[in-house]
Amino acid sequence: MRKKILFAVIGILPYLLYAQDSLKTTLLDEVVVTGTKFDLPVEKSGKTIFKLSRKDIERNAGKTLADLLQEVPGVQADGNFSTPGSNLSYYVRGGRNKHTLILIDGVPFNDPSAINAEYDLRYIPLSQIESVEVFKGGLGTLYGTSASAGVISIKLKESGKEFSGMADVSAASFGTYSQNAQISGTSGKFSYMASGNNVTSQGFSSAEDNDSATEFDKDGFNRQNGLLKLGYRFTNQFSLSLQSAYEQFEADYDDYEFTDADNTQEYDHIRIGLTPKFNYVKGDFEARIFYNVNKRVFKSAFPSELEGKNIQGELIHHHRFSDRVQTLAGINFQHMAFEQRGSIDADSANFTLFDPYASLFIDLPAGLNVHAGVRLNTHNLYGSKLIYNLNPSFILNSNGIWKHKVFASVSTSYITPSLYQLYSFYGNNELQPEQSLNYEFGFSIYKEGLAINAVWFKREETDPIDFVSLFDGNGNFIGGQYRNLTDNRTVDGIELNADYTINTLLSVAAHYTYMDTNKKVGFYKIPKTKYGASVIVQPSTRSTISVKYNFTGERQTFDFSSFSEVTLKNYQLVDVFASYNFFEKKLRLYGSVNNVFDEKFVAIYGYTTRGRNFSVGVSYNF
Repeated sequence: MRKKILFAVIGILPYLLYAQDSLKTTLLDEVVVTGTKFDLPVEKSGKTIFKLSRKDIERNAGKTLADLLQEVPGVQADGNFSTPGSNLSYYVRGGRNKHTLILIDGVPFNDPSAINAEYDLRYIPLSQIESVEVFKGGLGTLYGTSASAGVISIKLKESGKEFSGMADVSAASFGTYSQNAQISGTSGKFSYMASGNNVTSQGFSSAEDNDSATEFDKDGFNRQNGLLKLGYRFTNQFSLSLQSAYEQFEADYDDYEFTDADNTQEYDHIRIGLTPKFNYVKGDFEARIFYNVNKRVFKSAFPSELEGKNIQGELIHHHRFSDRVQTLAGINFQHMAFEQRGSIDADSANFTLFDPYASLFIDLPAGLNVHAGVRLNTHNLYGSKLIYNLNPSFILNSNGIWKHKVFASVSTSYITPSLYQLYSFYGNNELQPEQSLNYEFGFSIYKEGLAINAVWFKREETDPIDFVSLFDGNGNFIGGQYRNLTDNRTVDGIELNADYTINTLLSVAAHYTYMDTNKKVGFYKIPKTKYGASVIVQPSTRSTISVKYNFTGERQTFDFSSFSEVTLKNYQLVDVFASYNFFEKKLRLYGSVNNVFDEKFVAIYGYTTRGRNFSVGVSYNF
């Protein structure tokens, strides 16, 4: 029965050119920001951008942000199927965490104490997110270092026009319980929003237990988040907003594959930001000033305590010369410092970036749009590096019903070595920045409620940085160091996807991705092939049912215990979600069954994987 259902889903893939309930391709009436840093109708964007709305988030009970990214064409998440609290990786178009920049309310977020300086997506709850845009391709000219393979832009919830609030509680498999609360409103010129989240989970063993004589203990986790946004509009032209957040995280973890241990990691993060904005008739000035400090503590046989600090400021000027010509100019400043108790001091392990940038968007007659930009990356250790992007697109309107868009882009970007790679015990202060060259070509077909996209992409990476193991004359491991590899890497592939909202009752979708590389070692854990489909049914204005199917192909990984390659088999997952609203949609009951058929598969070699799991919850809006 199970196989019949799976083959039935696969069989209708060519016909499911419709609307996805997860991160979906934006439709004609939607506006996107990530690709230009200002509002732009999706049809005029020279890119394929996936957007997750608040409604989409609410249709994914029991899932995390990493789970949703796993379902996006061209994106592979790693660790999201392990015990709650496990380390996460996200590979956009074959890149690693370091190739993809995380934005929160338009501000780049980095952890200076992390190996690749990336922001860890485990720490942010879906309950605080209003929407997510996933941009694939190089966008270093707008966002600087790390935006070489993609950008994940997270927009947090904002203040409402009137006083309102929300309370939500849920329970899920593995002893997982979550509570969320939020209030927001506007009083005269003052606006506010406060949100809190708490989640705990007993979890299960992180490492796979392949010894029947032992029983591995459970690896649980807990997380608390608080978010506060305050705003004041002094005049119709000038406003000021304040944002502060606190994140606390604690998780158990095991030593390594097939090996149990009583280890714990703790994380604390505080961020505070100030954003003044001045609007005038043809544009606006906006400043973003943020301070972040985080601390990570690892309690194990190899204990460590790390702290990162990041001060950044950005001044952005957006100007509309006419309905057809817009410009964006800015200056970004970042100072990062890293400290490891007992070995590394922040006074010596730090660097500063100062990047001026500018871009131009022209909406020419006859449907031709051009977006171009430059950025001068200025680093106190490496000097200056000029990068660029050129992104033309052409729209053909057929009889006012169908719209066809052809687009192409070429862009360069670079990735600064992290403080850990430079100054840690394994560091190398002779490292040079990684560089990449991105190409993209594709087309889109739009109709009311319908979007079909096809994209070919290629990224050439130069001077990639990786950890190199060192051995003595007898083949014994004696240490390692981060180095620029002499071999360059190329990643290319295609992405096909489509969305269509048939009517108020039914929406369906399908997607397919193929990727490959000339350097297999740099492509570990990433499948060459992924595809999936989804269906949303709304029997009434109060109820929603969704079914999703996703296929992930074989992946290659490396077993360090035997120093040999291991092939991880493909797997197929089916997830079901349902919700019902009461009392004029103020009260909502929801639930999900993920991995309905209890698929047995290995996501990370030597570690356990979630089987069939459940989630139920209730939320109340007032």
